Amino acid sequence: MTRIPLLSALLLLFLPHNLLAQGQEYVKSHYTKAEYQIPMRDGAKLFTAVYSPKDTSKTYPILMIRTQSGVRPYGVDQYPNDLGPSPFFGKEGYIFVYQDVRGRWMSEGTYINMRPHNPNKKTPQDVDESSDTFDTIDWLLNKVPNNNGKAGHYGTSYRGWLVAAGMIDAHPALKAVAPQAPIMDWFVGDDWHHNGAFFLMHGFFYAPIQGHARKGLHMTPPALYAHGTPDAYDFYLRMGPLANADAKHFKGTIPFWKELMTHGTYDEFWKVRNLRPHLKNLKPAILTVGGWFDAENMPSSTAKRSNSLSSNFI
Repeated sequence: MTRIPLLSALLLLFLPHNLLAQGQEYVKSHYTKAEYQIPMRDGAKLFTAVYSPKDTSKTYPILMIRTQSGVRPYGVDQYPNDLGPSPFFGKEGYIFVYQDVRGRWMSEGTYINMRPHNPNKKTPQDVDESSDTFDTIDWLLNKVPNNNGKAGHYGTSYRGWLVAAGMIDAHPALKAVAPQAPIMDWFVGDDWHHNGAFFLMHGFFYAPIQGHARKGLHMTPPALYAHGTPDAYDFYLRMGPLANADAKHFKGTIPFWKELMTHGTYDEFWKVRNLRPHLKNLKPAILTVGGWFDAENMPSSTAKRSNSLSSNFI
């Protein structure tokens, strides 16, 4: 086996991403793209883009990311510059799967921000991110040719939380997952609140992106709120009391902002969104990544999560 000298390997980490990129022409020449509306157990269909290697002489594992942020470019003739979490993965060979989560972008259904996990599902209408992940993998195994019966799931931040939710009651084919800097408890130690203190700047910026009311399926991102100044301190100083955020700016168009303002204490709204109590009896191998300076900070999320769980954590 050829061994890359250590120095050369380290230098690769510091090369600009565009020098390492697979490149759109590489992706198009080595992968075939297909788009599906995958049915969930309750009948909702989730938009999913699948990139399969053109070399059909062997089988491949499925590597999946589920996201609330869109899986552009849309269209079977439109290809990205890279596949997978880094440029190296596309050249290694996987069946790459990108999915819009329920109620976002081109997927049907209703979007619930950080949808609470339901441990007591009794009917097909009892759905959550765990069941949607399970149903997606099951469909892929049966419908996408040349898969080897194994799947992996990765993601960072909100997508990392989707990974964590998907590894609960996981499909038997889900063999490895990588929730990186995942959100976990949105009131105590993550994005919207830091130990209960509302994170205004983040909330005001991100709520319009993820908390707007969708009018229908769409392929284009929602418009960012125009602050009218690069000076954030001046903007929030002039805004005045917190109530003015909606009165002056959002004007009732961001339902999730109203939820943020309504639930100012650690009430049931936040408690049911804490995924940590459900992380038990996990079957996949798990690589979790966090940093001391992440907004989804290591002490409140990654460390507590991995320290309390089984040996399948790395």
